Amino acid sequence: MHHPSPFLFLLLLLLAASPLVATAATFNCVSGVYKANSTYEANLRRLAAVLPAETAASQDLQASRGVGYWPNRPRASSRCYWGVSPSSCAACVAGAFREAERACPYGKKAVVFARNCTLSLADFPRALGFRTISWLDLLGPGLIFQAIGFAWLFFLLLQEWRDKRRASMMRCSSLPSGDQ
Repeated sequence: MHHPSPFLFLLLLLLAASPLVATAATFNCVSGVYKANSTYEANLRRLAAVLPAETAASQDLQASRGVGYWPNRPRASSRCYWGVSPSSCAACVAGAFREAERACPYGKKAVVFARNCTLSLADFPRALGFRTISWLDLLGPGLIFQAIGFAWLFFLLLQEWRDKRRASMMRCSSLPSGDQ
């Protein structure tokens, strides 16, 4: 009797499992839920319709967008991996949205790692990015200019206080003169 080799069995198992690996996605449901038929859900559906095309149309196959106004403002970041065609990228991002909806029902925050792309969903103020976040990103340029303005006003106030103090000290002190 001839027994099949373990190598042949392993090869058959690998070939049978390859379609499952090609479509599998890893997901992480972080937190937050929204209500069914809410404004947040409508904005999320608009985002799911727009983001795949924007990602596929971008030069580096990544995009980030928010839709709506706070507190009903979902944000998403998507990125396709190197070597993926724009049409496959759009299909992957759309599939990642469906996978996030299936895996995290009514979830506001989720991360999906698919075969050809990554999708990150979050609510306001920003999605989990694919780059490091600086203080300028978090605070925004408007807040930076306000801080500079307050520092300048404090400097002017300090200068005025110092000048008034010098003037009052000059009036109170008498200079010794030799004519007395």
